[in-house]
Amino acid sequence: MELKGKVVFASGKAGDYDIWVLYLEDGSLSQLTGGKYTNDCPRWSPDGKKIAFISNRTGTPEIWVMDHNGDNQTRITNKDKWHNSPDWSPDGKKIVFCANYEGSINIYTISSDGTDLRQVTKYKETDYTPQFSPDGNKIVFASKKTGTMEIWEHDFFSNVSKQLTNYSGRDFAPRYSPDGKSIAFVTEIATIDNQSDLEIYIMNSDGSNIKRATTNYGADRHVSWSPDGKYLIYTSAKNQSGAERITVTEMGKFKPAEIKFDRYKLDMEFDTEPKNYMRVFPLNMLPIDWIRNWFYPMSYFGSEKSPDWKF
Repeated sequence: MELKGKVVFASGKAGDYDIWVLYLEDGSLSQLTGGKYTNDCPRWSPDGKKIAFISNRTGTPEIWVMDHNGDNQTRITNKDKWHNSPDWSPDGKKIVFCANYEGSINIYTISSDGTDLRQVTKYKETDYTPQFSPDGNKIVFASKKTGTMEIWEHDFFSNVSKQLTNYSGRDFAPRYSPDGKSIAFVTEIATIDNQSDLEIYIMNSDGSNIKRATTNYGADRHVSWSPDGKYLIYTSAKNQSGAERITVTEMGKFKPAEIKFDRYKLDMEFDTEPKNYMRVFPLNMLPIDWIRNWFYPMSYFGSEKSPDWKF
């Protein structure tokens, strides 16, 4: 599997996530944010020159924008409220996101320079994880309007929202395919031992023809698409592990493959040097896979979140 382009993603542990770029051709990494706080939910602008993300460096999570290389990090919301899941309009002029401005989580848009804030949904509980359609005329999002979390679509022209899924469990985090014909999303499946199993499904953009894309007993989530629509990219954890790794699967084949690269820089960013074991050697000189398997759980070395792929 030869992959090309670059993937922006978040990596870290609770309270300390940073944003990185992985260059798929050579496996190299570039760190874009730092500090002991959470930077998450990165999304490339349509032209690849900017990245929208959330950060709680000023207190509560706000929407920020930075250059593709991490320069000029600028906060564009200043509400002292919870914000999440930014996504760009196809023309790069607006950002859609969810926030709890009025005591419930609703969906809003704002110009990429921080002006022209507008409310899109007005629901007393939760509307979240929005994404613009490729033509910019609609957004897809998750909502509890019917009591359980389902996938909905909102049309900007008619100002009407319609329900796309109807499932007894949770459906959430939908993402349009690049051509707008399909939607990938995450479903929570109850297992026989009462554990939460997150799997990825795909459907037509009208909600028809739902198909399962993953069959891993663990968390498969944070799904997105390759720019050409040939692959799904997501994070996967095996057997309820807290350690999620960036994974891809080819459309139609659905055989998952973890993206392999040297994670040493990620590990060192939040101090995962093994304690009380061969401390005279630095971590990069130890047989790291062997240590992980026998001395430390994979979750000790952090988790990866929110990958977004750009050619």
